[in-house]
Amino acid sequence: MSLTLSVSKTLPKLASKKLLKKAPANNDIQSHCLAVLVDDEANLIGNFKGLEAYQQRIEDLIAVSDFSGKLGETVADFALAADAKKAPLQLLLVGVGKPEKINSASIQKIATALYKNTQKRVTNLAVAIGDDLSDESLQQLALELLNASYRFDKYKSETTEPKLSEVTLVSASVEQATIDYVAAVHSGQSLARDVANEPGNICFPVYMADQAKALAKAYPDLLKVTVLGESEMEELGMNCFLSVSRGSVREGQLVILEYQGQNQAITTSSSNSFADTLANNIKAVADKLPKKAAKAKKAEADAESVEEAFDAPIVLVGKGVTFDSGGISIKPGAAMDEMKFDMGGSASVLGTMKALCEARLPINVVGALACAENMPSGEATRPGDIVKAMNGKSVEILNTDAEGRLVLADTLCYVQRYNPRAIIDVATLTGACVIALGHVRSAVFSNDEDVLFELENASDQSGDLIWHMPLDDEYQSQLDSPIADIQNIGGRAAGAVTAACFLSRFIEEGQAWAHLDIAGTAWNSGKEKGATGRPVPLFMQYLKNMSQQ
Repeated sequence: MSLTLSVSKTLPKLASKKLLKKAPANNDIQSHCLAVLVDDEANLIGNFKGLEAYQQRIEDLIAVSDFSGKLGETVADFALAADAKKAPLQLLLVGVGKPEKINSASIQKIATALYKNTQKRVTNLAVAIGDDLSDESLQQLALELLNASYRFDKYKSETTEPKLSEVTLVSASVEQATIDYVAAVHSGQSLARDVANEPGNICFPVYMADQAKALAKAYPDLLKVTVLGESEMEELGMNCFLSVSRGSVREGQLVILEYQGQNQAITTSSSNSFADTLANNIKAVADKLPKKAAKAKKAEADAESVEEAFDAPIVLVGKGVTFDSGGISIKPGAAMDEMKFDMGGSASVLGTMKALCEARLPINVVGALACAENMPSGEATRPGDIVKAMNGKSVEILNTDAEGRLVLADTLCYVQRYNPRAIIDVATLTGACVIALGHVRSAVFSNDEDVLFELENASDQSGDLIWHMPLDDEYQSQLDSPIADIQNIGGRAAGAVTAACFLSRFIEEGQAWAHLDIAGTAWNSGKEKGATGRPVPLFMQYLKNMSQQ
C-alpha cells in the first residue's frame, strides 16, 4: 500500500474511532492523528487558524510528558482523554530542536519520526506546518515523508503492511504543484532504490536494459530507448568498456534513454528523434530567413541558435557495474555482497528518467546506463593489459578493480555525439571519496563553472548535498604510463581526484562536464542496508531549474 501525500490550507476534517470494549470485525476503521511541530522552547512551528481548538491539549501534553522539543523527540496522547465530540483525534508532538538550525539532515529526522510513530496505528495523518518553514524545507519534508514509507521486502515470505495511507500537509504556502513534483521525484527515487536493492543474480546488464524498455513502453510519447550490445560496442571501438564486460558470461549493455520533454512541449509528434526535430526546426527557420547573401551569416547563426534552443540535451551518464568482484584484482570477501550497489549511478539515472516522465519537465535529456558485470574468468582482463578507448587513446589497466572509469570512459566518448549542453556522469567510483567525505555529501568535480554553480544551487534546494572537489592539472601526471597514453589508476594519493582526472581525458575540449562520485552516499550499510536513491533529488532539482531558464 503506497502512501498518498496531499496539501491543505486549512485543517482537514479529522475523526478517530472511539474506544470499544470489543474489537470490531472490520479492521479497516479509519483513525486520524494531528501532528504538531514544537521547538526546544515549547513554541509551535506553524501556529495558524484552527489549531486553537487543540491548544489546551497541546499545552497539557507538553506539561505532563516533560516534552523538551529536542530534534526527533515524540510524544502522543492517543486521544485517551479526549472528548470524541470536541476533539476526536490523536495528538502527536514532534520536536524540531532550534528553529534556526533546521536543515536537510534535521528535516529527514523529523520526517522519519513522523512516519515511524504513526505508521502502525493511524490511517490518516495531518501535519500542521503553517508558514514557518521555507519553501525548500517544505519540499524536502514532503519528499522525506514519502521516502520514509519506502519498503523493499519482495523476498520476505511474511510482511506486515503499514496502516498509514494518507498524509496531509497543512500549510497556506504549499501548492499542489509542489506536491505533484515531489511525488514524481519519489517515484523515480524509489525505482532507483528498487533496481539497486535487487541481488546480483537478478539485476545484471540485460535486466537494466529491460527496465529501461519497460519505462519507454509506459511513456511512449516522451521516451525512446536504444540498447547497444557487445558486438555494436566492438564495432565502435569501445574496448575500455569491453575490457570489463568480457570477463562475465553476462553480456555488457549500453542503454541510451532519450527523454524529449522540450520537443513534446513544442510539437505533438511523438515519433521524432532529436535529430529529426532539429532538422525540421532549422528548416522552418531557414525558410523564413531572407535569401540575400549578405544575410548568410545571420541565417547560419539563427540556425545554430535554433539547434541549441530546441535540441541540445543534458546528458546523464551512470556507471552500471551490476556486480563488482574486482575482476582478476579480486576484492576481499568481507561485505562483497554490497558490490551489487556498484550500479547505483545507473540506477539513479534510470530513476531520474522516470521522474522526468512523471513530472513532464520541458527539457531534453539523454540518459546513458553503462552496464557491465566485473568478474574473474579466463576471458577477464589481466593487470598490465593495454586497450584502446573509443577516442583512440591507449589505456594501461594496472588494476581491474578500477573498472568503473573504464566503462564510463567509452560511454562519455559515445554520448558527445549529441553535442550536449552539459554532461554529468555519476558513479560509485572510489573508496577514496568515502574516506574524504564519508556518507553525507557526494563529491562533484567539474570543468565548467556554470554547471558547478547550478549543481551546487540544486544541492542546497533539494537537500541532496554535494561538495566541490579539485581537478587541478597538476594531478594529471599521476596517470602517466611509460608504455601507453594513460594508466587507469594514479596511486593511493588523491584517489578520488585522479579518478576524475582519468574521466576528463575523454571529454572533448570545450564540452561542459561534471563528475559525481557517490561511493559514500548511494547506499547504507549495516542493519539498515539498502540503496538511498541518491542523487535523483539533486538531478531533478537541477533539471527543473535548467528547464526554467
